[in-house]
Amino acid sequence: MMKDHINGLSFRAIGERYGISKSTAYHKVTEELKNLPDNNKITFTYCNRFSNVFEFDAKYIPVKGYPKDLAFLWGVDYWRHDLPLILLAKAESFRTWSTCFSYFRIINHYPMYMVCDDHHGLKMAARFKFPEVKIQTCYFHFSKGIKTELRVATDETYKEFSKRIDDLLSIKRATIDFDRKLWKLFNNYKDDPVTLKILTDIERRKEEFLAFQGFLKCPVTTNMIEGFNSHLEERLKHINSFQSFAHAKLWLNAYVLKRRTTKLTDCRGKFKKLNGKRPLEIERPQTHATHPCC
Repeated sequence: MMKDHINGLSFRAIGERYGISKSTAYHKVTEELKNLPDNNKITFTYCNRFSNVFEFDAKYIPVKGYPKDLAFLWGVDYWRHDLPLILLAKAESFRTWSTCFSYFRIINHYPMYMVCDDHHGLKMAARFKFPEVKIQTCYFHFSKGIKTELRVATDETYKEFSKRIDDLLSIKRATIDFDRKLWKLFNNYKDDPVTLKILTDIERRKEEFLAFQGFLKCPVTTNMIEGFNSHLEERLKHINSFQSFAHAKLWLNAYVLKRRTTKLTDCRGKFKKLNGKRPLEIERPQTHATHPCC
């Protein structure tokens, strides 16, 4: 029943499947969820082989009794496909991201390169907790934000400009190439205060768009963590909302543990060597190879 719930079945559906009431299903599954080890404590105790590249994001989770969806903060180890540390919070902010990043001090690990969306609280917390980190602004999220700001879906005025921004951020560029394209955009659109503001912002934050330089084969989008978000969204589709903060926390903990202990099967290209391995196995030291938690 617990596995069914983690896979997205509501308590009503579980009750119908096993011939019990909805409340009985809730209590039985909750007791099983409580018996599981805490994901972060597993990482604190048994894992120490992390890569220096992470993607971070927040997924919003509906929970009864809260007017706004809660923020589930997590990050994927890019080269390991693991989810070592998680946090469920009432909101996504500098404070909650700082708490999440503080967990990295416990495992004595500090990412050197990270990709994230344009959330200012996230970036401020990362710089505060990881002074040496290079922060790469996700190309996709930034371009999407430009489209939203300029309302290109319903207004043709800035559609061509938006396409030019997409082209600028379509591939990884050397600094000289990036500057050349940005300067060309400036010459074409400097007389419009709206486009000038956007171009000035890009120039001011150029370091965030070129942070990938010096890191071999590293991402410039949050596609990997977005894939995890989509999978989580699929599992939550039939649950609708959690009964309480505590239940949401238990379910998310179980969901992440399941992902970390399931063998990878669909990795391609540079990640192909991960197939057949469990993410938790990859990040744990060999001295704990026979420990039941691993």
